[in-house]
Amino acid sequence: MNESKTFAQGFGERIKECILSKSYGCYISLAACVLTILQIIIYPFVQTQLFSASVIVFSVLAVVFFVGLSLYRRTSFLGALLLMIFDFLSLIAFAGAEGIVDVFSTLFFDGFSIGKIFTLPFAEWFCVLSFVLTFILSSVALYLPQNKKEKERAEKPEIVQEETVENDIEKV
Repeated sequence: MNESKTFAQGFGERIKECILSKSYGCYISLAACVLTILQIIIYPFVQTQLFSASVIVFSVLAVVFFVGLSLYRRTSFLGALLLMIFDFLSLIAFAGAEGIVDVFSTLFFDGFSIGKIFTLPFAEWFCVLSFVLTFILSSVALYLPQNKKEKERAEKPEIVQEETVENDIEKV
């Protein structure tokens, strides 16, 4: 009983350390990840001519890799990178769907306006905007710090200091 309590406490401390050691770049990536999860839920409701299974595969891979790699300080940059790559691939897969040219050429036959996008059913306009927005958010977050720097972390004693990839590179 005592061992399980210590394991739970240790696991809780690791989660707390993980959350407290993240910087604003990670939270922007997290927003892109949440939007990607919404895409996974809503995308199956698009018209069949706009549906591509690879969109869902790339979106699921984006979420899985981001969550898995963002848990550790040394790999959090890779989590943001893979989120951006897989969001881009899902955008490309969506743009490469069989009937996308037919749908949008019919919609914008007499000219383009943002209001025409909102005449589409909810699933279509949400996916169009969210695929572009997730790629933009994940691209911006890639260039922002994912973790707090060591001196910022030293001011908070509840966070255990550990080496980061950036510090290893600076030592070389």
